[in-house]
Amino acid sequence: MIKTIIFDIDNTMYSFRTGNQAGMAALCAYAEEQFGITEGEFLDTFKKGKKLAEDRVGADTAAIHNRLIRMQVILELMGKPLFPHALNLYHCYWDALLASARPEPGLLEAMEALKAAGLTLGVGTDMTAYIQYKKLERLGAAPYIDFITTSEEVGAEKPNPRLFLECVRKAGVPAGECLFIGDSLAKDVRGAMDAGLQAFLYAPGSAREGTDGETALAAGALALAPAVAAGALAPAPAVPSGVTALTSFYDLPGLVRDMNAANP
Repeated sequence: MIKTIIFDIDNTMYSFRTGNQAGMAALCAYAEEQFGITEGEFLDTFKKGKKLAEDRVGADTAAIHNRLIRMQVILELMGKPLFPHALNLYHCYWDALLASARPEPGLLEAMEALKAAGLTLGVGTDMTAYIQYKKLERLGAAPYIDFITTSEEVGAEKPNPRLFLECVRKAGVPAGECLFIGDSLAKDVRGAMDAGLQAFLYAPGSAREGTDGETALAAGALALAPAVAAGALAPAPAVPSGVTALTSFYDLPGLVRDMNAANP
């Protein structure tokens, strides 16, 4: 029986791709206005700065996503002063991303229905905690969330089992009674399953294909028919046969009810 649903955030609860485009456009505009740097020049420096910042961190932890560190490194590469530009660039990026963020179709309705049915709802996400809290508030999901686990908190990124096991600990139920929903087959689905959780791949617009070496989800998981939700994220890659693809959040409460009816 499923008692807890745990959601990834980025490209699951909203389109990070869309938000990142808005954030990058705002950064390019700032760089042109403040430094006289063209979009192409800034994007080239941004790419180098991102790689350098990751190399400095030297580990697969939440710090690789820290936009303040990234902006600091970019300014160092450009020979520009850190003050006030590092913080300005940080807020420029995130303010634009948050302004563009919209919940995936059916997400809030599903959360409300699941809470009304007595399920616990959590979040398990890579990234630094502060900005993930801001995203949940912006999306309108915050009132439904019972617990949050970030890679910053556990010191490791998905698919490291530490993040999933901390989610299970906070849920207060066995791992097999937790359902993890995320957009990454490798990080979310495999990572959750390896830690003993059940999992759905959020893949709006997905299509089925052969297994191609992929393993099926946990026993009892439902195979969903492909469907495209209006306004959903960009179509996902084909989903391997045997993997449960959640194509619309509108379907989630009914699927959980069916799973629990089949496995009381």
